[in-house]
Amino acid sequence: MIDKTNMQGVMNVIRQAELANSRAADASLGISNEQQQSRFASDLLAAIQSVNATQMRSAETKTAFEASGEVSVTDVLIDSQRASVAFEATLQVRNKVLKAYQDVMSMPV
Repeated sequence: MIDKTNMQGVMNVIRQAELANSRAADASLGISNEQQQSRFASDLLAAIQSVNATQMRSAETKTAFEASGEVSVTDVLIDSQRASVAFEATLQVRNKVLKAYQDVMSMPV
């Protein structure tokens, strides 16, 4: 089942891919580098905040389960897995960006 949180995570990854593809188009349209950096920074910040919110919700669900038992074990496990998947996806994006940066920096001028 696809819920709003999963869709937001997927949409954030898609936005990041679209951003990478649109840089060339933006350059040909005359959009400044500063505007591109600002848009990239805001998209990156939004993605990180989304992952953080997912992790915080997971922690709150665990705490509620431990304190009162009003939350079911399945809800705790589902929220925990969502947070884990979101973090792993963020980590993979970071690794790919870092690798691309290192490749560009190692290119001869």
